[in-house]
Amino acid sequence: MNIKLAKSGLLALCLICTIAITLVFGNMPGISQESSSQPSTASTSNSMMNYIREWKGLIEPFLVITPESPLPGLYPGTILPGIRFPDLGQQHVEVGTSITYNSNPPTSGPHYPYPAAWGIYKDPPADGFLVHNLEHGGVIISYNPKKIKDQKLSQLRQQARSLSNFNARVILTPRLNLDTAIALTAWNYLQKLNRYDSTAVKVFYDTHIARGPECQEGLCAG
Repeated sequence: MNIKLAKSGLLALCLICTIAITLVFGNMPGISQESSSQPSTASTSNSMMNYIREWKGLIEPFLVITPESPLPGLYPGTILPGIRFPDLGQQHVEVGTSITYNSNPPTSGPHYPYPAAWGIYKDPPADGFLVHNLEHGGVIISYNPKKIKDQKLSQLRQQARSLSNFNARVILTPRLNLDTAIALTAWNYLQKLNRYDSTAVKVFYDTHIARGPECQEGLCAG
């Protein structure tokens, strides 16, 4: 009888230990029944920040969180602002390759394999990167630092921030060889301004943003 009780007690003790081990180790951090195939928000954000840090001259980044962004509506018959230039194609070339374009700033053509980070720059990225941004539906605002400075530059930067709140595919950058005060570029389109005109900047942005060759109904690559 005593032997049977001892065996019963031993079995009960083993059962309790098994349950306890399951509860403790089953809830340990890092141990789960299923693994997620989606990257965490933190890891995605860290990747973006590491990418942004690579860009010399970038003083204020604009983050594009998702490929799909709002697309401003266009009235039927809307005439797109700017001069339309012949499309030079979308060929990718190695970084550092010398490229000849048909406008200043360029609006299409061969470009480097990845775009510049979106945002406000104090030193300009190479055209090979910027053309890739245009391909991804971006609008680039280039300015001559000799003609746009102080208060006007502050106003232009503030407008770029405001536009980025709607769709962050915007780059504001100085351009030393610009023959006008401001140049607005989108894929195949260029509009030059001899002074800062906030209305002209807004209209160009509204009619061209997220309409590059790699965009469809506001859904853009990159």
